[in-house]
Amino acid sequence: MSAKTRPGPVLLLRRLDRWLAVVEDNANLIAALAIFFLMFVGVAQIVGRKVFNVAIYGYIDWIEQSSALFAFLGIAYAQRLGGHIRMDITLGWPRRLRWWLELAGVVLALVVITLLIDASFNAFWRAWSIGDSTMDIRLPVWPAKLMVPLALGLLWLRLVLQLWGYTRMALNPDAVPVGVPKLETIEDHVKDEIAEVLGREEEAGQDEEEARR
Repeated sequence: MSAKTRPGPVLLLRRLDRWLAVVEDNANLIAALAIFFLMFVGVAQIVGRKVFNVAIYGYIDWIEQSSALFAFLGIAYAQRLGGHIRMDITLGWPRRLRWWLELAGVVLALVVITLLIDASFNAFWRAWSIGDSTMDIRLPVWPAKLMVPLALGLLWLRLVLQLWGYTRMALNPDAVPVGVPKLETIEDHVKDEIAEVLGREEEAGQDEEEARR
C-alpha cells in the first residue's frame, strides 16, 4: 500500500471504531434477546405451575447459566456510548482537563479489566477441566463462565480504542471526537434536561387529550 492510499491515523481509528461497533451491537442484541427469552420462560414457568401444576425442568439452572449473557455482553456497547454512570461535577471544568480525566479513567479501567479477564478465564478453564456442572440437572457451567472473559475481552478492545481516542482529544481538544463519546457542556446538559421535561409534558398533554375523547 502506497503512502497516498494508506489511511491516516484518524481514518484508521474511525474504521476500527465502526468495525468494533458492529460486533458490540450484535453482542448487545444477543443480550437483549436473552432478556426477552428469560421473561418468556419466567411467564411460562408461572403459568405452568399455577394452571397446569407443571414446572420447567431445571428452570433455576437454566436461568443461572443464561444470566451471564445479558449481564456482560452489553458492557462494551454501554462503554462506547458513554451509557454507564458518569459524574456531572466536571461539566463546568475546562475541556482539556475533562479529556485528560477521561483518559485517566480509561487507563485505570484497562488495568482492572485486564486483571478480570485473566481471573475469569482461569475460572472458565477450571470449570472446563474438572467438568463442573449445576447442582440440579447437571448443566455444564463452562459456557456461562466463558461468556465473562469474552465480553470483557470485547470491552478491553473498546477501551484500547478509547485510549487512542482520548489521548488524541487530550492533546487537541478542538479536534472532532472519534471513537469516544462526545463530552457534554453545561449548556448541552441543560438542553437535554429541558427537552426531556418538555417531552414528558407533551406526552402528558396527549394522554389528557385522549382521555377527554
